[in-house]
Amino acid sequence: MNFLERACTPDRGIRSLETWQLVAFLLLLTASYQSIALSQITLGLALALTVARWLICRQAPPRTGLEKTAALLAGWALLVIPLSTAVSQSLLYYRRFYLFTVIWIGASLATTEFRRLLMAGVLFASALVISLWSQVHALRISGSLFGIRMAEISNAMTSGALLMMVSLLALGFLITRGHSRRLKVVIGLVIIPVCVALIQTMTRSAFLGLFAGVGTLVLLTRARLFGRFMIAVFLLVVFLVTAGEHVLAPSLWSRIKPENTLSGVSTMRRLEMWRGGLEMVKAHPLVGVGDRGLEDIATAYYDPADKMYFGHLHSNFIHMAVIWGLPGLGFGLAFTFAPLWFLWRRWKRLAHAPDSARAPPVLKSWVLGGLGVWAGFFVAGWTEWYFGDAESMLVYLAILGIALGPWPTDAQIPERESVTDGSAATSAP
Repeated sequence: MNFLERACTPDRGIRSLETWQLVAFLLLLTASYQSIALSQITLGLALALTVARWLICRQAPPRTGLEKTAALLAGWALLVIPLSTAVSQSLLYYRRFYLFTVIWIGASLATTEFRRLLMAGVLFASALVISLWSQVHALRISGSLFGIRMAEISNAMTSGALLMMVSLLALGFLITRGHSRRLKVVIGLVIIPVCVALIQTMTRSAFLGLFAGVGTLVLLTRARLFGRFMIAVFLLVVFLVTAGEHVLAPSLWSRIKPENTLSGVSTMRRLEMWRGGLEMVKAHPLVGVGDRGLEDIATAYYDPADKMYFGHLHSNFIHMAVIWGLPGLGFGLAFTFAPLWFLWRRWKRLAHAPDSARAPPVLKSWVLGGLGVWAGFFVAGWTEWYFGDAESMLVYLAILGIALGPWPTDAQIPERESVTDGSAATSAP
């Protein structure tokens, strides 16, 4: 066996390109909760190894179902660069599509139960480390867990999104049947400090995303309990409104108290941003103003009383329409909803499969958790520009790639299962 054959054979250990690609991807997952610079470097390394496997070994990245919508969005964004109001900046910002490659890197590597479990473990462990660090830091600085906002990953809003996604993925593992009790206990113990850190971020969009994701998981797996879940959320809101001031830390209460949530400075500023954004869309409906920072042009659209101009509009969908026009918003929405469609189709097949190797539990956990993460990211994105946030977008796309990869068992998983006289028979249309 020559060098190229050894490099292209998956079971050749350190002599295999796939092994090094997996190592780079695991480093990426580790770094995603620690350092955006390191995570982008490891993404480049993993991408280079993916391309090498494609060109040298003829091992092309698998299809996930997101190829068309991703290509349409990236193609439109490229097409309108010459029409941007800041061409050089739009060229620079086009690098955001570099992050999209993590979808196919993850999909090409998540091929066994052990690998999928390893990837989940790395994400959980990385989130745990940064969460514990933030709690120690908060105690040292303020003497209280909630004396300051958790912003160790990048900022409080980014930290909230990242911790929200890993919490929902972990919940997908906890409610999936087939895992050992020991594994669920370990995941439960790991995720408790992560959830505490999520609360420490005091990020309302992440809280809303968490509730949306949990509701989605309940609806998919325990539909009869969804009504009780909604009642529990309602009672929690009532309790916080009536007694939150007396039971919550002052810093946390100041973030979520009704008067601040409904008419506080942050809320009113967002409303002004969105109003200004809609005016920008009216002025540039077809191609937008270009993928650029909006600080310089915001003065022409915002209320003159607001002296704080941001480079983004705190909303995925308004911001897409502003920078890429209404067609770009359409392509962005298509890319946004495509994962929901393909994850839902896969979950339906897995949910109807018998408890056998055709539907291994880690696979089901990733697909179920991926649906929860999608819902959380979608809802949180209404009030944040998470689509343009490299840290949160990288983790979100990595989760989608792992959950949407072409599992080797796909052909064996039935579309539906019918049971007659105590015997199971499967059929696929």
